Amino acid sequence: MGGVLVGGLGIFLVGAGAWRLEYQRPPHESLPAIHRDRRRWAWIHVWMVAGVLSTFAGLAGLAVILEEPMAGVLAAMAAAVYVSGGICWIASLAFRLTVVAWAAEQAVTAGDAPPGFAAYDRWAGALYGVHMLTAYVASAVLGLAVLASDVLPTWLGWTGVAWGLAFASGLLATRFAGPFNPPFWAHLYTGALGVSILLH
Repeated sequence: MGGVLVGGLGIFLVGAGAWRLEYQRPPHESLPAIHRDRRRWAWIHVWMVAGVLSTFAGLAGLAVILEEPMAGVLAAMAAAVYVSGGICWIASLAFRLTVVAWAAEQAVTAGDAPPGFAAYDRWAGALYGVHMLTAYVASAVLGLAVLASDVLPTWLGWTGVAWGLAFASGLLATRFAGPFNPPFWAHLYTGALGVSILLH
């Protein structure tokens, strides 16, 4: 399970490492760049989807292998929360792979994004926001699971609780637009759990 959780972070980073800041500019600037980088755009998002699915599997396995009943229940609850938000993120990634790619092509051929694209893009962004919030909440619950278990170090449990609650609060305080927003954070605590499992 440790290897799967670490793999989720690593696989995600394979895609995220190819990200370009120009993709975050206003649509009239970002869409032509996305169209120009069609293969890169697909590479990024396919690997991100694979990373999320790997983390799903790792969290499900973690809930099974924890021997203490309360730890297993908390880990299962954390997995359910993480997966619920992760499904929203996968839907948002699918939107990027299909609708955004199509809008990028239209922006280049017709000179502008298709009508209504901005509204749908905001919807996909809201799905992403749900993922980030649930990932932080799941991290806090995972921290409680670690505290209820004798397998992993106590400091790692307290780290998960404090980190998850702090980052969830920061995300809400900055209205999903600040330093708590990058998707890398959603895989950090699960990856740390994986490293700890491997070392034990």
